[in-house]
Amino acid sequence: MPKIVLYYSLLGHNRSIAEEIAEKENCEVKEFAPGNLLRVFQFFMRKKKLAKKAKKINLEIENHDDLIICGPIWGGKPAPAILKLLENLDLNGKNVSCTFTYTQDYGDTEDMIKNMIQEKSGNVKEITFKIVSESKLEDT
Repeated sequence: MPKIVLYYSLLGHNRSIAEEIAEKENCEVKEFAPGNLLRVFQFFMRKKKLAKKAKKINLEIENHDDLIICGPIWGGKPAPAILKLLENLDLNGKNVSCTFTYTQDYGDTEDMIKNMIQEKSGNVKEITFKIVSESKLEDT
């Protein structure tokens, strides 16, 4: 079955990465976000809505064996939206790759994500990290 790229992007870096991956892999790309404006605040105010949205994505990914998830690292951990997405996806038998962006440190993200995927019976294919420079953040 075809691959699909799911991403969460606050400043647009992960959107660009997801679109590049989708073009290279010739696959569908889908944004996962809690809202359009002030996403960070909306996330904390609407956790239930975010969980429902993540569960709806299960219907869209059920025919995909390979998932590629892109998102940012905030404070050494994946953004809360990425964690909520992984908590609610049915990863049973799916091959999962992740690409995360970070500015300074990604802490124990790799082990955390591997454990989350494996606990949901998913197969970890690859976890990569891309640094986003402070100057790029100031430009956006």
